[in-house]
Amino acid sequence: MESKQYVVALEISSSKIVGVVGEPNTNGGVNVVDIEAERGVDCVKYGCVQNVEETKLRINRVISRLESHIAPKKITGVFVGISGRSVRNYEMQFSTSFDEESMITENVIESLRKRFYSEAEVQGDILDVIPCQYFIDNNETLNPIGTYGSSIKVVFNGIIAKSTLKMNIRRSLESQQYDIKGYVITPLAVAEQVLSNEERQLGCMLVDFGAETTTVSIYRGGVLHYLVTLPMGSRLITRDLTNLNMLEDAAEEIKKTTGKAMASESGRSILIEGIQSSEVQNYVISRSEEIVANINEQISYSGIPREHIAAGIVLVGGGALLNGFGRLVEQMTKLKVRNGGLPPRIRLYSQAAGGTEYTEVISILAHAASTIGVNDSCVKDPVAVTEEVVVPPVEEEEKKDEKVSEEEVEKPEGKKISNTESHGSNKFLRFYQNFKKRTTELLEGADDSFDDDDNSARDNRE
Repeated sequence: MESKQYVVALEISSSKIVGVVGEPNTNGGVNVVDIEAERGVDCVKYGCVQNVEETKLRINRVISRLESHIAPKKITGVFVGISGRSVRNYEMQFSTSFDEESMITENVIESLRKRFYSEAEVQGDILDVIPCQYFIDNNETLNPIGTYGSSIKVVFNGIIAKSTLKMNIRRSLESQQYDIKGYVITPLAVAEQVLSNEERQLGCMLVDFGAETTTVSIYRGGVLHYLVTLPMGSRLITRDLTNLNMLEDAAEEIKKTTGKAMASESGRSILIEGIQSSEVQNYVISRSEEIVANINEQISYSGIPREHIAAGIVLVGGGALLNGFGRLVEQMTKLKVRNGGLPPRIRLYSQAAGGTEYTEVISILAHAASTIGVNDSCVKDPVAVTEEVVVPPVEEEEKKDEKVSEEEVEKPEGKKISNTESHGSNKFLRFYQNFKKRTTELLEGADDSFDDDDNSARDNRE
């Protein structure tokens, strides 16, 4: 059986639970084999698992469908993306001095990085610690490794989240036939795939507009400087439309098909499902402007001058597909905007993978593929089962027959019966032996009596 290296990733978001399986390719990317999804509206809120048991069931269904595409292989491990309302950055700086001018090595940076884990007073889990600025003897440098100085200061960005985020993911995968092979911070994985090196160097903002959350990441000088998750997403627009006396599913459909984030130039209103389109647009535009205003405000909160975000804004996420949303962001932020896409090194062999709504889970997969060991895999071939031959028990009488058949026995005609003759012959021989033995005994007793009587009669005649 051919053995391939497969990587499996899961994204547990507010709108859906998505699983993807792929193979690392020679271009440093990944080939997407299959994507499967389950709606997760009722069991995940703001990116955090709420109903563990329901989430388990939906994950199992996703994994089962993925396995059908790589049968007979079985999935034994998964990489899981982490995102949600509580994910944000926390900045701290640490420094150290030397008695004399010394060379800065990776060990020096790592020792300062470890201090973040031990000294940062944060509630929750520290998911990662990323160095974003270096100062050697108070002079900023992009790459300190190999330089000499008497002191070094490093500004770190720690990515933190509430403990319940990872805890409920672990609970959702407990007692399953697969293990968590690693956690991947979804906003960082998306940035790896969607942003170019030039954009990260010049300065850019990555906006992931999801169902219940919007994640804003700001890069400058090639590194992350700011990360925050806003508790607002495109589902707010959908729920606003339910005020027009429609169910949420119908409201979602109208938002996707006719909703516009900006007012149309004509100003005409048409009837849609018995509702005036102008009423729909009032709700969509008002909520969209509120969301974009909060996105725009993050530039001020980050402390990064707007002119330092020279590469503009990159939009991803299902919410960003709303008609006119990109133009609204561009108008309100005064920055150029583009929609993010996956790079060519990611090959989409599954038709389902073509939609931009799967950018996040494919980015998780690509990051996992770049970190997994050469001899490691998320799937295993089924164990070959040797068929056991069951031998029926031999009855006592049959054992006796077998013992007889091992020796050659005379037939009445003087012929031989070997152990290769039939089992029925053995029964006949046993009967014949018993009969012969009994007859011999009777004849011997009869001969003795007959001889005595015959001698006695002969004596009397004489």
